[in-house]
Amino acid sequence: MSKDKALDIVLSEFLELAKVPRPSHHEERVSEYLFQWAKNHGLAVEKDNMNEIIIDKPASPGCENVPRVIFQAHMDMVCVCEEGVTYDPMNDPIKVINDGVTLTADGTSLGADDGIGVAMCLYLLQDDTLRHGPIRAIFTTNEEDGMDSIAIDPKYLDGGYLVNLDWETLGSLCNSCAGGDFFNYSHKAEWEKPIVGCKTLTISLSGLLGGHSGVGINKGHANALVSIATLLAMLRQGGVSYRVASFSGGQAKNAIPAFGTATIVLSATEEDRAKAIIETFRAEFVEAFGNIESDMVFTTTFGDTAPDRVLTGEVGYGMVGLMTTVPNNVHTMSPFIDGLVESSANLGVVSLDEDMVRFTVFARSSVAYQATQIGVICSALANSFGFTFDSEGHVPGWAVNPNSKLTHIACEAYKHLTGTDMIVEPVHAGVECGAFAEKNPHLDMISVGPTLLDVHTPNETCKIEDVKITTELLIEILERIAK
Repeated sequence: MSKDKALDIVLSEFLELAKVPRPSHHEERVSEYLFQWAKNHGLAVEKDNMNEIIIDKPASPGCENVPRVIFQAHMDMVCVCEEGVTYDPMNDPIKVINDGVTLTADGTSLGADDGIGVAMCLYLLQDDTLRHGPIRAIFTTNEEDGMDSIAIDPKYLDGGYLVNLDWETLGSLCNSCAGGDFFNYSHKAEWEKPIVGCKTLTISLSGLLGGHSGVGINKGHANALVSIATLLAMLRQGGVSYRVASFSGGQAKNAIPAFGTATIVLSATEEDRAKAIIETFRAEFVEAFGNIESDMVFTTTFGDTAPDRVLTGEVGYGMVGLMTTVPNNVHTMSPFIDGLVESSANLGVVSLDEDMVRFTVFARSSVAYQATQIGVICSALANSFGFTFDSEGHVPGWAVNPNSKLTHIACEAYKHLTGTDMIVEPVHAGVECGAFAEKNPHLDMISVGPTLLDVHTPNETCKIEDVKITTELLIEILERIAK
């Protein structure tokens, strides 16, 4: 099969996949889609109790004794949209735009993370002109919001090599990743009536870059939720008493919040003082982020119509105090690898409904001590502000394998294809190889993929030429292993 034909198949499979809604925790339809795809192609397929799909393709004639190569991608995606765009991630397809150079989506995230990895796997499974040993494709669920593959049955990881296709930089090969922990904070919403003659103040911050809370945490992007909470803390420090009526923002636990809004009530006599503090905040915020967040929109609106209820001072002030003091952003840098974030945390989403105040911090670390330290800090702060704290689960890390044959094979293949050297590097983000390493420590693993830009945002972009090169790289890796 020609290389251009291979690319056409990958893109065609991706377009079909984009029609199937697949937000994290709701992969039933895409799981069934992949199950039926395998049946239609005459391949052995299993579906486990997490809706993960495992497809096996037999070896080419004469390659039966070659070690099995496992290709792996996750089927779920982070579903976000531009402000003002009507989008139901449970039912609406992704509208993919192909301009011949890049793939983007119309007003939503694209889902190339990790749909393009799924599509490349589907190509490898259907091309009978390739020479290869036994191939297995594993399509996992809920990678973006908890990494369910931690619970995968070890029997599916019986192989010599594993290629994870959830990497986002062509010419780079990931050989290690950070672990992570989701820390949840909650408090019963305790309400009271606002004071008579109060003013409302609505604070909105939007148009921020947002981005991936792992690989983007050191880019200097503003966190909308932390920024709004900081302004509220400044108001209180400046002597302005208020009550919180609403606070919302963020779209995913592992995405830096690009927008948020909060409404408070305060005495009419404190409006001028509040305005002065707001202007101080505005000036400092612009000084800190103006050159990075060029499209940010910061608005404050005073009104006379009071809400029916507000949080008590204890709960509202506690929420603001906790949101401004929990770890957020880079925690430590690696002392051994220049430019590598060693540990970090991101306050990703906040919600306030009739019953509860909730928000989540996602902490990452490649070093056990730093992970423990962030957890201790987060727990202690929750106790200090009277909030309930729980850890939703640990995502394991993946250590460097200094004797990796697969890394050597991939680097040689990339050099042969492009004439340039592959960069081998660890990443400050979760890769499912960490879960697989726990289940089968003998698996020789790498993570590769085409360049993706602005993942977890409506600006997500996939470079088509990079998809072509990555597909060719996977073909050559298979052929070199089969020699």
